[in-house]
This record gives sequence, structure tokens and C-alpha cells, in this order.
Amino acid sequence: MQLQVTLMLICLLFPEVQGPKCYQCIPVPPGTCTQTQVDCTDQCSSTTMVTYIAGLTQDVQMKKCATSPECVSGSMNLGAVKMSLNTKCCSTDFCNSQSVPALSRGSPNGRKCYTCDNNDCTGIVDCEGDEDHCVNIKSSAGNVMVTLKGCVSKSVCDGGQRSMSTAGVSESVNCCQGNLCNGAESVNLSLFLLILGPLVSFIPFSSVPFSVFF
Repeated sequence: MQLQVTLMLICLLFPEVQGPKCYQCIPVPPGTCTQTQVDCTDQCSSTTMVTYIAGLTQDVQMKKCATSPECVSGSMNLGAVKMSLNTKCCSTDFCNSQSVPALSRGSPNGRKCYTCDNNDCTGIVDCEGDEDHCVNIKSSAGNVMVTLKGCVSKSVCDGGQRSMSTAGVSESVNCCQGNLCNGAESVNLSLFLLILGPLVSFIPFSSVPFSVFF
């Protein structure tokens, strides 16, 4: 009888924690998605991501389940490619019903980092907005190690590092503070041929097909 009373009290005082119900809408080519309802274990999120490549702008909105490392906003500037994302997370049922605005593009802030251009990672890019760190991304493509460099917001860098660690991804993302702290070096393959693979692991949405972003 005492055991039954104890179990009853445990159930009353420590009920099972249920995650929120969330909207999910993850675009796939050609950039559209069908909104569904899913049960999440942690939080709901709504994200607007903008990429700038060779003068072209791609605006993508998505909704999904999220964990704390994914709840980041900031930008990354790799010279030829710039990305910004604005993510809002919440923890009540269907709280991610609204889309969030894109981050406004920042002005140069005086910081500088090395960037890669084709086979050469000795170029320099001007950081913008809250990009207060330099980043050095290394990833394997086939049998070749690919290196990407540029400016990044601390929140995006931290989120990318935690997400990759949780997912067991082997690519490395190293951030540092100080002008040109991410080092100059040469690489063997073109940035444009290989940029899609490394970036998918860096962005804190590893479950989303990377073709969504470009």
C-alpha cells in the first residue's frame, strides 16, 4: 500500500513533460513547402534565412522543431557568399505560426578576416553588422579537405559548433576574435564547387536539405 501511495505522489508531483505541438514547413526545391503539425520534444522555431551569392538574393522561410543550439540569429560573410538568419524559438503549442522578418544587412564594422577565392585563402573580407568573429571551416569533400574562411556573428558560430557536436559531424568550425585571426592559406579546390557541402554542416539546421538555402 505504501508503495502505491508513493507512486501516485510521484505521478502527481512530477508529471511527464510533454513537448509542444509545432508547425513544420521545410522548403524543398523549388522553394515551396506544405505546412504540417508535428509533436516536438523541445521547442518550436520560425526562421527566415537570406543568402547573397554573386549579386543574387535568396529568401527562405521555414518552421520546425528546434533545440536550443538552433535558436540563433546572426550572419556569416565568406566574401563570395553571405548568409543571414533570424530564428525565433518558443515553447507553447503552435507558437511558431508567424514568420519572422529577415535581418537587415549591416554596414562594415571595421573588422577584417581572411576569405577564400578559388584556390587562394589569402583574400580579405570586411565584416558587417554584428560579425565580431573570424571563422575557419574545414570539411572533407571526397578525399579532399575543403577550407572556408570569413566573418561570422558569435551566436551563429557557437550554434554551428554545438549543432555539429550533437549530430556527430566531423567537420570543424573554429572562431576567433581579432583582425585576420583566422590565418591565410591555400586550398586545392574551387570555393564555388565545394561551398554547398561545408556550409550545410555549419548552419544550425542540419536536418534541412541544403538546397533549400541556395
